[in-house]
Amino acid sequence: MFEGLCGVFNDSLPDGWGRLLFDRFTRSNVMLISEITPLDRLTYIGTNALGALIFEPDQGINEKHLNVNLDILARQSKQVLNGGSDEVLKELLAFNGSSAGARPKALVAISNDLKKIIYGINEITDNYQPWIVKFSNNQDGYDAGEIEYVYGLMAKNAGILMPDIHLFESKNSPGYFAIKRLDRSNLQRFHTHTACGLLHSDFRLPSLDYQDLIALTTNLTKDMGEIEKLFRLAVFNVMSHNRDDHSKNFSFLMDKTGEWKVSPAYDLTFSFGPRGEQSNMVMGEGKNPTIDHLIKLGEDSKIPKEKVDNIIDKTRAALSQCKVLAENQGVFKQNIRLINQRINA
Repeated sequence: MFEGLCGVFNDSLPDGWGRLLFDRFTRSNVMLISEITPLDRLTYIGTNALGALIFEPDQGINEKHLNVNLDILARQSKQVLNGGSDEVLKELLAFNGSSAGARPKALVAISNDLKKIIYGINEITDNYQPWIVKFSNNQDGYDAGEIEYVYGLMAKNAGILMPDIHLFESKNSPGYFAIKRLDRSNLQRFHTHTACGLLHSDFRLPSLDYQDLIALTTNLTKDMGEIEKLFRLAVFNVMSHNRDDHSKNFSFLMDKTGEWKVSPAYDLTFSFGPRGEQSNMVMGEGKNPTIDHLIKLGEDSKIPKEKVDNIIDKTRAALSQCKVLAENQGVFKQNIRLINQRINA
């Protein structure tokens, strides 16, 4: 799983889409993938890793201040997923950095008015901020961006701390979901590590319980407010049927004073986990976690019952707006029906 690396360094290696790009790029340059070591891969990440870590010597692919057309990037990504377009691999690698996950992504800089998008994330000005834009893969539905945007809106209404989000218009699809990077503020970088990397827990083989994430949060932050933040996210994931809540989808940020906090939330959407179960169990239950399991988790986490009830009620109220929000964003009617059948509101 960690290829001989410590988990926190393995966090800097892309998986899914990013690994596909790099392996295709390797083959197109007549190199054997078997001869590329994890350390070689880290040098290709160079200064483009998520978080504060950088790797030298830097053999990364860097472009500066290129104007970005999201429709072109989406089309190129689709061509690569379908097995073609080796000529665009270098450009797509530059945009991907070390971002993880199965969906194609672009790490870009977006103007504060959200009207201009450029590449050049390591040398942006005060008028731009670093963002991540997602594109659909071959398994996603046509409206995957809209659904994730709706989930982001509901999460904010539920009191969950999230980065800024936006849905960019497209000529070829309903839209592209974008989220401001949580590991940077202008050019300042923050150490960012996933629960997967910190616990050396293989996210592909679900074995964690939210109790484990609460324990990690307790040990890292020693802050009841951060424990409540993690619990609130657990409640939202379970009640909204976000079952892809594996250990790479929880991160922790360290500030310049060395204090750790639970990162703002990300990768929140309607999803099914392994065999349809929750990727993270709730008090030992993965197949059908209920409100009662969440209440027990809150009690086990030493969160006052009144606070637990308030978090659940606020989440339920936020999720009750799903149908209206989804209709406003143009989510397909059959997906609206499916989501509303599954969410626990």
